[in-house]
Amino acid sequence: MEKKIIILLICTLFVTSIFPVLITAKNHVSIEMSVTNSTGDQSSDPNFIKITDMFPTCDLDNDFVVYGDGPNLFLYNIKTGEWNRVPLGGSINFPKISANRVVYYDFSYMGFKMYNIDTSETTDLIVTNWQGGGSDSFQFYGDYIAYENFYSDLYSNEIFLYKIATGENIQLSDSPGENYSIYPCIYKNIVAWQLHEGHLTDIVMYNIESEEYTRVTNTSQFESEAYPSIHENNIVYYYNYNDKNGTYLDGLKMFNITTEDETTIFTKEEPTGSTPEIFGNIIVYSDHDVLCLYNLSTNYNISIYESFGLMTPWNLNENYVLFTVLGEGVYLYKYNNSPIIEIGNITGGLFKVNAVIKNTGGASANNVQWSIKFTGDLIILGKVSTGTIPAITAGSSIDISSKVIVGFGKTVMTVTADTATKDQAAVVLLIYIKI
Repeated sequence: MEKKIIILLICTLFVTSIFPVLITAKNHVSIEMSVTNSTGDQSSDPNFIKITDMFPTCDLDNDFVVYGDGPNLFLYNIKTGEWNRVPLGGSINFPKISANRVVYYDFSYMGFKMYNIDTSETTDLIVTNWQGGGSDSFQFYGDYIAYENFYSDLYSNEIFLYKIATGENIQLSDSPGENYSIYPCIYKNIVAWQLHEGHLTDIVMYNIESEEYTRVTNTSQFESEAYPSIHENNIVYYYNYNDKNGTYLDGLKMFNITTEDETTIFTKEEPTGSTPEIFGNIIVYSDHDVLCLYNLSTNYNISIYESFGLMTPWNLNENYVLFTVLGEGVYLYKYNNSPIIEIGNITGGLFKVNAVIKNTGGASANNVQWSIKFTGDLIILGKVSTGTIPAITAGSSIDISSKVIVGFGKTVMTVTADTATKDQAAVVLLIYIKI
């Protein structure tokens, strides 16, 4: 204790002789903050990002949006906001992305090809009998492609599964007579598609691992289910009921793959619920010319965008909805609006340390509690600093500063803000903190 008092007196005399203004200013140890506003493409609604004035059919994964235009593959980096044109030759149609790979149909090759974003390598895959169709005619996930193929006409259309690693090609459906199968979707080891039986449609599911089929829906003479989409343990699809008495219902239903339970999400007495897509607890669908978002956890239903030029399909990941409007362009809509607190650079210097607190989420973070704590017995002043940041807007950052620090020797400082924590080794040389 006597040693600490002697050191403190020496430090006080040293600081007083060299920095008299700092030591006499009573508010010197108060919190000092500076706000750095976010940058980027901001429209009248900051949740919307228009990524191109073109209006192609696009797909997205975690980090990239992709589309094809003749011999060129276009990649949009969501994090940087930059486009990259990759000339691959041929005729690139409906590219689909999964992780770092893009699969597309090349009509000059009459089959599927694959492009690796990391290595820039292109691989020729299977040649098919497909003569053309829409973007929903095939889907790609992981090491599998689920696709439509036909031999002569629409009624010979069946669903196939191609295994990229082995080159094995499996016919999944075998629809009798004038029945046919379209619109495959795939997630992990589950493939589902739309089965046409006369004027009605059903949903069928295939488990790749167990090689088992499940009739997800089994319509009455008045009901149809169509446009399946899979994510995790759920298949969501469009539902229609139209009986001879004039009763009409449109809506969305969902099938739990594990329990095999069917849930009615909603129905209306008017057309709605067309071509749903699901990711986690979020479903995106159309209601006439309005693109809508439904949250399964909260039952919250909102309109995203209204336009006569709204084009199918749309897609989504854990943060964004991707959609195209004819004559306007391609949009990303940020629906995940939770604040995400991160700790950036920690810097030292005379008397104090500074840390950058970032909000990389999509909504303002309010009343953020922070602290800067030092480990070690030779920290005489400023061992613990705490404070509250009233608000950090989405995409912004704020600088926080510790109290005056006096001490000696090696130490570790721990900076916390909300639930984020970061440790930083440092050396304290009396009044100078070296990082």
